[in-house]
Amino acid sequence: MVRGTRQSQLINNFFSLATIVMVTVVLVLYTKYIVKKPARINSGLICQKDVEFTTDKIIDKNFLKTGYKLLNDGSFQLDGGIIPSIKNSVITKKININQINNIFLKTIDINSIKDTHRFLKIKYEIIENEDETKDAVGSLLTSFRVNNKEVFTMTIDFLKYDIIEIDKRVKCIMEAFKYNATI
Repeated sequence: MVRGTRQSQLINNFFSLATIVMVTVVLVLYTKYIVKKPARINSGLICQKDVEFTTDKIIDKNFLKTGYKLLNDGSFQLDGGIIPSIKNSVITKKININQINNIFLKTIDINSIKDTHRFLKIKYEIIENEDETKDAVGSLLTSFRVNNKEVFTMTIDFLKYDIIEIDKRVKCIMEAFKYNATI
């Protein structure tokens, strides 16, 4: 003890230092383990900013790169479907699976499709909205799978029953897939 220092002042300084250390430890633990980073909604591509609602999710980065290689090699399959709304459905009158498959094939732009035991499966569903108050008339949900293991998904809205509109959304999906596979 320093000469002339009261014992009560020494105890007060010790407790002040202990309080500062405890608060610092609690803040560090709180920011490291409790506060989560904001969830990634999409890749932030220009085509994704044009639409009100679009999300994409990387599930397995390593298999995503494998899927990209398989796509470039022509080892892929398309598996599509249309899910009409329960009431007042018009989507099946305006769009069919063959048109969407052709859009995907044109966008992918691979000359030959190989039939191998290992392939990328592009599974898509066009879902017509039930809610008529929404701006979008439907959504395009796409899943990329390598040997049935999902590696990347993307959902994007489309605003009208138009092949040109669907074509833009398919191009955006493929751009997001390629972008995320190459970063």
